[in-house]
Amino acid sequence: IQLRVMTYNVGQWYIGSGENVPADLDSAFYALQNGIIESNNPDVLVIQEYSKEFSQTGRTSLSMLQQYYPYVAERDGTGAYGYYLNRCICSKYPISNYTVRTYSNDVNRYYDSCVIDVNGIQVTFVNTHFDAFTSSKRIAQATELFNFVKTVSGSFIICGDLNNVLQNPFSEENAAIYNQFLSYGCTIANDGEFGIFNSSCGNTDWVNSSHAIDNIIASSRINIDDVWTDLTKITNTAVLDAGKIDHVPLIAELSIGYA
Repeated sequence: IQLRVMTYNVGQWYIGSGENVPADLDSAFYALQNGIIESNNPDVLVIQEYSKEFSQTGRTSLSMLQQYYPYVAERDGTGAYGYYLNRCICSKYPISNYTVRTYSNDVNRYYDSCVIDVNGIQVTFVNTHFDAFTSSKRIAQATELFNFVKTVSGSFIICGDLNNVLQNPFSEENAAIYNQFLSYGCTIANDGEFGIFNSSCGNTDWVNSSHAIDNIIASSRINIDDVWTDLTKITNTAVLDAGKIDHVPLIAELSIGYA
């Protein structure tokens, strides 16, 4: 079975500034985000920094997403980090058992999971957003996440913003985070080839300032056939005029043989 998955830190749909899309940019950003979803057409869309309110005009995110997905599990983030811990998992296939778990080293950081029935194959999807500031906290969160996915039955797919720079694949942090998954038979979609985050958020020099921190990790029995990014935001006038780019989506084409 072929399954297309997209992980996307939307920056509250706007530019990651903690606000919904301003009224004067509502139409432009709505068209932008619709276009990204339509052109890539993922079967499962996993979102970080999600806001239920798309814009300051009162347009809802759900009204856009339900054009494409009959199943949507959304949650508002709470606590010290507020908006950018919000989550959403959207699927063309039925979603069940949606659960939110808090990381033991940070009550404001959590990972949510659900089971998606892909034509009779049960796949556990996990959505996460690691700590942005401390390497040791990210490593601990990765280990806690790893211990969780080892308990799930069948196949699993982890999506999210890992806040971990992959351009040095031999770093101590990368080894601590990824080797445990690799040794378990997992494959990693973004091995550092894709620079999909603008580190300065105000610098549009994409090549020189990008870091690969968003990823998709697939369990054994799932093959990653193809991986790409959507760079629409890099050339979109509305985004460039706003002065920030932030994340762009990572998309993977997967083959799921059996659970």
